[in-house]
Amino acid sequence: MFSIKSQQVQAQDLKYGHWHAAETNYNPAFAGSSGQPRIILNFRDQWPVMPQAYVSYRAAFDAYIEPIRSGLGVYVNQDNQGDGVLQSTDIGMQYMYQARLGYSWALNFGMQLSYQQYRLNWLDLQFLDQINVLYGFNDIFGNPNPTGEPFPGSLTTDFVDLGAGAVLYSDRLYVGMSAAHVTTPKVSFYNNPSSELPMAFSGQAGIFFGGERKDDLVFNPYMLFTTQKGFSQLQTGAYVKKSVVLGGFAVKHNTSNLSDVVFLAGLSKGMLKFAYSYDISVGPLAGLSGGSHEVSLMLTFKDNEGRSKKNSQKSMLDCPSIL
Repeated sequence: MFSIKSQQVQAQDLKYGHWHAAETNYNPAFAGSSGQPRIILNFRDQWPVMPQAYVSYRAAFDAYIEPIRSGLGVYVNQDNQGDGVLQSTDIGMQYMYQARLGYSWALNFGMQLSYQQYRLNWLDLQFLDQINVLYGFNDIFGNPNPTGEPFPGSLTTDFVDLGAGAVLYSDRLYVGMSAAHVTTPKVSFYNNPSSELPMAFSGQAGIFFGGERKDDLVFNPYMLFTTQKGFSQLQTGAYVKKSVVLGGFAVKHNTSNLSDVVFLAGLSKGMLKFAYSYDISVGPLAGLSGGSHEVSLMLTFKDNEGRSKKNSQKSMLDCPSIL
């Protein structure tokens, strides 16, 4: 979410609801943790029936490089807020190093370096002093009414950003935490030194039941918590997978109230993993926003020779995943 007031931009980080397909969006310590090279595509359309919708895209690739006991990842995020009034692009690299803690435990450390750009579409903004009691924001000929708001010195602002995270896991559970915007970079179209992107913190946890044999039922409760400058959101839910069919249910609770109920369905067959979810708004926006649509597509490449080894024989312990 974003707001523009008196020469200052305030924004909340983009949050994808498909946790199974957005691990590296929240914590760089998950980069390469699956043990297989993978490509992940995400799409989210939030509040589609409202006049100021939010549409977001993400493409990511990550893999584990066994000779250096490290995971590497790259990604591109594109976020169009307010029907494109404010656009942000985030291009980043991620590095993960794993420390084995015996036979069945591992601790991953991750770092993230990114370049981010915000672009403002000034002509699509509407201000209070533009309102005409007869014709609204436009004059009789359909042209926008003038405004007394100062034109920004630049319609783009960019910066380099840093993030870090860690995740502890076994073959049945994981617990992670991460921090983004650790340098609190300045984000201003008016060169306002007090307009900073606040640090964001995230916690992740999950546990797995079942799945001892191929095609067995797997049940995966999970928790995802994020907080950034006074706004917090807790997403709790569970995935259920049987053979190639994936299902999921979650609830989102923000700082003040229950906000969304999420239903997810998907398929996992060979290299291809696909999921679709719909968020039903149940808070103040119930019946007004059109909910949210989200789609994720994951392509995992074929197992390499090293992945067929037991975890005790490899330098890396694979992080448990519903897929």
